[in-house]
Amino acid sequence: MTDDRRRPLRDDELARIATAIDPRARATYCAPILGGLDAATYTLDLDVAGERRELVVRIHTLENERDGDAARRYWKAISGIPESRRLPVPRPVVLDAGGALVGLPCLVMTRLPGAPLARPTHVGRWIDELAGALAAIHAVDAAALPSDYIRAPEPALVVEARIERSAPKLQETLWREVAAALRATAPRVRSNGSVLTHHDFWFGNTLWTGERLTGVVDWDEARIDDPAFDVAYARGDVHFMFGGDAAARLGKRYEARRGQLSDMPFWDLVGILPAFRWLSDWVSGYHEVDRSDLTNELAQERLESFVRSALSAL
Repeated sequence: MTDDRRRPLRDDELARIATAIDPRARATYCAPILGGLDAATYTLDLDVAGERRELVVRIHTLENERDGDAARRYWKAISGIPESRRLPVPRPVVLDAGGALVGLPCLVMTRLPGAPLARPTHVGRWIDELAGALAAIHAVDAAALPSDYIRAPEPALVVEARIERSAPKLQETLWREVAAALRATAPRVRSNGSVLTHHDFWFGNTLWTGERLTGVVDWDEARIDDPAFDVAYARGDVHFMFGGDAAARLGKRYEARRGQLSDMPFWDLVGILPAFRWLSDWVSGYHEVDRSDLTNELAQERLESFVRSALSAL
């Protein structure tokens, strides 16, 4: 987490961004967008010869993302999704991986309508909308994506990479149990196919108008992978949000659209593993999108219940 994610953009920075988009453009409004942990994002309005353009600026502020690779990944991810699919994803406008515009790597993209919906009136309908969005993403023909689109490795290598990056800051004994179970299970995991996956699909990366989902953002981790990863990650998110049977409901609504998924307990554990290291940061992210009721204590309880359920189902 860094204060750089919230600083106002200076007039000279805004002028450079506007000119990079169109020499006639001038910025009329810019403000930080709350939520998210890995980048500074801003809503930006431009006047271009009397025409209003509504955009988003994403600046990569983390130390390990200042080489421009993350900005390039995001650009490649959204550029590679065919516009003919009509998925509610932002479209690319300007990439500055070298940091000439604001001193850090950034990209500008179109702005989608809506905002994260943290307190839906109808939880069941909210879960169904999330499942529908995932199913639509996974319905993209992977063969239609560029040949160099990132592909996930086999499950055993995925497990080792996530274990390496997720050294625990809490519940170390349980983390070790999960790591051992994942290593033992990975060699026999059955594939659910290879599809376009978002790879960071939680409700804070979705936009809603009223109670209708109108956008999916934060695509820098997108890759071709097993669809069960996305479903597992989303299941963990709704469990943090609501507990109870929310995760099961999301899984069922997804499978009603795309068919049954194999080895979901394995993927649940893969998806939730980083929480052992980053849970307090995740909780801060929930607070920024209007879920301050999710305390660290409650999040730890729900993490343990989700993990215990997956372990018992392996």
